[in-house]
Amino acid sequence: MKKIFLYVVMCVTTLGFMASCGDNEDVSAPHVLTDDEIAEIARQEEEESIARTKWDVAKMWEYETSFFISANAYDGALVEIDTVEIAEYLGLTPEQLRKGIYNMRSGEWGAYDDDTTAPKLTGFCINASTRQDDMTAYNTNGCWGHWWDENGDVTSWGDNARVFAEYDVAAGAFNVGQMPGLLVAGQDYTFVECIKYQETRIGVMITVHAEGREEVKAEVVAEEDLTIEVNPRSDYTADNLTFDHTKVLEALGVSSMSEVAIIGTKEDGTYAQEYTAGAGYWYNANGFVDAYENGSFFIEYYGTDAANVADFPDDEFTFYVGQMPNLLEGGFTTTAQIGFLANGKIALFNVTVNVLEYEDPETAPEGEPTTDTVIDVVIDKAWDNTYSNVKFDVKDVLREAFKMTTYQIHKAKNSGDLKIYIDEVSEEEPSYTSDVPGYWLDAEGKSVGWGETSLVFACLGSNETELWLYAGNHPESCVPNTTVTTKYLICCNGGMVTANITVNVGDAAE
Repeated sequence: MKKIFLYVVMCVTTLGFMASCGDNEDVSAPHVLTDDEIAEIARQEEEESIARTKWDVAKMWEYETSFFISANAYDGALVEIDTVEIAEYLGLTPEQLRKGIYNMRSGEWGAYDDDTTAPKLTGFCINASTRQDDMTAYNTNGCWGHWWDENGDVTSWGDNARVFAEYDVAAGAFNVGQMPGLLVAGQDYTFVECIKYQETRIGVMITVHAEGREEVKAEVVAEEDLTIEVNPRSDYTADNLTFDHTKVLEALGVSSMSEVAIIGTKEDGTYAQEYTAGAGYWYNANGFVDAYENGSFFIEYYGTDAANVADFPDDEFTFYVGQMPNLLEGGFTTTAQIGFLANGKIALFNVTVNVLEYEDPETAPEGEPTTDTVIDVVIDKAWDNTYSNVKFDVKDVLREAFKMTTYQIHKAKNSGDLKIYIDEVSEEEPSYTSDVPGYWLDAEGKSVGWGETSLVFACLGSNETELWLYAGNHPESCVPNTTVTTKYLICCNGGMVTANITVNVGDAAE
């Protein structure tokens, strides 16, 4: 019956078309819209326009914040939301709301607790350009929150990202930050995070006002030269450099260091105001403020934080000078400027950093390097969802096999003269896949990149006085009670140590 009906329709349509062609010579003439048709099209376009601007939530809470754009940091602001009002609107208590939000990430973090009062909440968000839902609760480090592009659409970390939101359950607030170097001063960035409980959907709209910093134009009213001598470092441990902060207060006309801003001199002669280190600046080899990746040493000052000074009084008159690990050698010297700004005045310090030659306290073992040393390395660790590791001391073994001091081996490791192979020595350079020198390992103990098949990592660590192998587990692809074995051939100065390594990953840490 259906086929017959279809044939009849096709025939009627064809006949109608043929009749039309015969009756009208100008079949290409455009159809002229009637007033009613024009009105209908306008109505449909208006409905579509309204749909594109409508947020599909029962209630929206709107907030604004502002912060300075940064070329190097993810800094932003804490945006508190009205958790009491939101909870009440959803028919929950603030405590239930808190537990429910936390449990949005229970698959990775574990449930908030065993309390059955935690409601089932669904975290999601809405893309601004399309008003379409994105039903993920997060793609940042929080239990609720996303990366956003310049249009207010969900994106991932990277070149398309502009701002992010990570919900802090304890604070009842979003940590809102930025993708370094990509915000534009004067622009606003708006996004909407959402929660669904049962059939009710609510939204939290946050607008970020990106602010630029004005160039510092102030008079240098005090200037002082300081010099610090340091040893080469293999970590970020800083050396102390004291100064008379009372002179700074007098010169700037302030009563407390909490009233000043810390600045550093850039290569173009202007002053940096945005930290590139913890509470100060990284400097390049020429002594100018630079990004971390170009840094040779840093100068930090924590005396502007009154609460910190209350706990650590020395911070009020102390600069902390540290180094990029394993970079600076004895004989390095340069001068950098760090200063304090207040009331249109600057107190400037010229800090000269002199790196001393390292005095090796050890004497290398006598004799020729050996190649027949074999050690069994067993590393036991509890499984955890971080990259924590457990160490195994190999200092004496490597010193004796290579006939070198600890410091000499440490330097050889950093320069690449010490090499580690798996199973057999190759004429090719090792291709390390974890901390150099070291590897991510699969179930067979072979080298793999970080990912689904990488279970554990095992690497050689060192400093001026210690040498150790260390290992840890992948937080996702490795499960508790996993054992991986491998054979490392550690080669240096014509010597070789064969290390039969067993990494036992036990139960999850309590």
